[in-house]
Amino acid sequence: MLRRLLRRLLPPEPRFRDEFIARIRVAVAGEGMMTEGNIFAFDHAIRHLPATGAVLEIGSFGGMSANIIAHLLRKHGHASRPFFTCDPWIYEGFHDTTRRDDARYMAFVDGSNQMQRIDYMEFVRENFLRSTRFFSAENLPHSFRLRSDDFFEQWEIGGPATDLFGNAAQLGGLLAFVYVDGDHAYDFARRDVENALRWLLPGGFLLLDDSADGLRYGSARLAKELLRDGRVALVARGPNYLFRKVEAGLERG
Repeated sequence: MLRRLLRRLLPPEPRFRDEFIARIRVAVAGEGMMTEGNIFAFDHAIRHLPATGAVLEIGSFGGMSANIIAHLLRKHGHASRPFFTCDPWIYEGFHDTTRRDDARYMAFVDGSNQMQRIDYMEFVRENFLRSTRFFSAENLPHSFRLRSDDFFEQWEIGGPATDLFGNAAQLGGLLAFVYVDGDHAYDFARRDVENALRWLLPGGFLLLDDSADGLRYGSARLAKELLRDGRVALVARGPNYLFRKVEAGLERG
């Protein structure tokens, strides 16, 4: 009843109008984790990408955001833009930090006595591979089963690599847009952002997931700190924070 009342009192969140994205959101696992504002942020960043530089998604889960980004790259004339994703596909429960001594809890998915974490995440990974092959066959991302720290180590080394789809990829170089959606704990999110900014082109974009005001994630705390960071300027808050790397010689607006 309270939920219905809130729906009547609060203005509805604007919907991003794109029929292909609507089909992705119906079919791909993880729809409930995708805020409408993130799609608007993807669209803005991809419309205004620097002329060069790759796109990177940190944290892929079942492929919802990767497929939407790939679609928007095609839609806005960037189908050939290098697009990378990384995810270790390791399940981490909400109470892991307080229940690490509970062997059964750490072996199974929350509330289940039969679904092991390793099997659950293998199911999610297979969904990612299947959904991207189906929805993004024209411009498959170069996806790697790596934690973001390990991915950036490989990125710094550079050189050829083979992705999860068996395709050749060239690692290294500058980035035009980074979507940070990995571990939302402060220390992890901070490392992801620092690594991203190291490679992000001036004028490039950074979207920090789960950074909306009022959230208790470390990524939300980090977003507030970035507002005072002279390397980036706030582009939008919808509700997650989209930043643009400040170009040399330009004042922050």
